[in-house]
Amino acid sequence: MNMWLAASLFFGGALSSVIISKFLNLYQGLQFTTELTQQLVNFLAMASQDLSMTLKMKYEALEDASVEKDEIEKIIQIDKQIIRAWKLSFAKKVYPYYPKRFRKMLLTFDWDGALRPLDNIYYNKPESKDKGGANT
Repeated sequence: MNMWLAASLFFGGALSSVIISKFLNLYQGLQFTTELTQQLVNFLAMASQDLSMTLKMKYEALEDASVEKDEIEKIIQIDKQIIRAWKLSFAKKVYPYYPKRFRKMLLTFDWDGALRPLDNIYYNKPESKDKGGANT
């Protein structure tokens, strides 16, 4: 009976070790995926701010060139569509570059929620030079 007890304790310990190892590996993968995704979103936010500043300079140059307001509004709407397509393209193109074992975890990531703050950068109308400072 002591042999059965020793064998069951040994195999029980080995099985427990495998289960705990798999759980810790899964948890580490989730942490890796979350951190990598957050860094990608931060990178996108930095690029978005630079693009926003460029767009504001573009709109100011159009105002200085005496372009009509309705033409500027049309250009702003076109730019909004371009920026939206760029954000969606980023979210779709980043998926294949994740390691295969972490892609399942990526499907649960809230891309809309993560990229929503970027909307504030683009979708606020630029302030005119006559009204005071620029939007940030």
